Amino acid sequence: MQQVDRRKQFAKLPTDAAARGVKKASWCSRPQLRSQSGGCQPTEGPRNRPRNSTWRTDRIAIALPDGKHFLYWARNSRGIQEHALFAGELGSLNARLIAKAESMAIYASGYLLFMRDQSLMAQPFNPRRLELTGEPVPLAEHVAINGGTNRPIFSVSENGTLIYQSGDPGGGWNLSWFSREGKQIGSIPQQDRYFGPALSPDGTRLAVTLYGTQGTGDIWIFDLARGTKTRLTFGGAISLAVVWSPDGKTIFYSSNAKGPPHIYAKAADGSGSDRTVLETNDAIEIPGDISPDGKYLVCQRRVLANGTQGSFDLWTLPLFGEQKLFPIVQTAFDDRAPAISPDGKWMAYQNSESGRNEIYITAFPAGGAKWQVSASGGAEARARWRKDGKELFFLNLTDDIMAVDVSTAGNVVKLGVPHVLFHASGVQRQAGAYDVTRDGKKFLLNTGNLKEDSEPMTLVQNWPKELRK
Repeated sequence: MQQVDRRKQFAKLPTDAAARGVKKASWCSRPQLRSQSGGCQPTEGPRNRPRNSTWRTDRIAIALPDGKHFLYWARNSRGIQEHALFAGELGSLNARLIAKAESMAIYASGYLLFMRDQSLMAQPFNPRRLELTGEPVPLAEHVAINGGTNRPIFSVSENGTLIYQSGDPGGGWNLSWFSREGKQIGSIPQQDRYFGPALSPDGTRLAVTLYGTQGTGDIWIFDLARGTKTRLTFGGAISLAVVWSPDGKTIFYSSNAKGPPHIYAKAADGSGSDRTVLETNDAIEIPGDISPDGKYLVCQRRVLANGTQGSFDLWTLPLFGEQKLFPIVQTAFDDRAPAISPDGKWMAYQNSESGRNEIYITAFPAGGAKWQVSASGGAEARARWRKDGKELFFLNLTDDIMAVDVSTAGNVVKLGVPHVLFHASGVQRQAGAYDVTRDGKKFLLNTGNLKEDSEPMTLVQNWPKELRK
């Protein structure tokens, strides 16, 4: 098939907030499934493909027209050339390999749309037989890709409309310092695929995951004064969710080296070997925060049992004695992102019972009553306390850094009105968006490098008709 010249059908669109939302319109977070009508429904992922040490994550499930089957993408630690696209079936744990794939594919109008290098390709696909047919044909060149997630920035509808963003590959993000007024006052010199930046208790070091091109991620320690970095973890896995011990000597983190993420620890200076902290069969376990006295580690846990996945709950692991887990917040909804107050008596966290993430405060470690902090949603990023416990920071759903005055006098929580400090333009909210110095005066933001505010969106109409000529 010859390449079709569709330049007369292209329309350049300004990349405003509404347009930027289009590029996320086709995706759902695991374990939800994107239906053809645009809604999401829970689903359990297939398990019959080989669960060996090289397969890391299954993600971005999208329903096929029959409502029974769906596509999903799987990362492989052997590298981008081994990532693959699978088809699954609702109510079954069976999966079928469709093809090796650099990133997720979308089905529309009888074609699978997928990336090859920076070219957006279309290849005929039979959704009943779950087979590719014919040869791939380029639809667009120089399509932007989010380098951290391998997610191409395009969306497609069933009426023959395609929209995508042009740009260079997202090779890295910036870690930049901002004042409370939103003025940039510094940055980490080099760009990289940063996930989950976490400042040490004394503010002199930074622990952050650097995501590699081989589908793995390791934790590095930056000396902020000297401008050097040292690798902390090694191996073909993804190590994330750093929590510093109060004395700055130990790093707690999650790793999927053995399948679902579990919790491990290592000396922050890199000496010695990793040690297992929490490794429960049939559960996802991610460290969230540690009490100021270093005695309790709060973690997010999701139980994987009988072919189902429950919601995330917050559990506390004593780091002394018998080290027996006990729940602190356990609901039918996702409870995440714990942040213990400096006096160790309170804990901020996220809960999704309202239909969106909101920030709450409850007693620590007893739990119980809760107080809502956010007024209009909180992004998937952990709240931060000022060192005196009188102010709490969080990221809202429109990428504003918010602050709330907090009083806990007489063991009663009293909250001020959430107010905007500044807008965090380009913040990577799903990649560990930010951290804050203990005095609340400097914010370290993980910001994008895709020029989203300046690169135009391109609209293509009637592309299936043109391909069939």
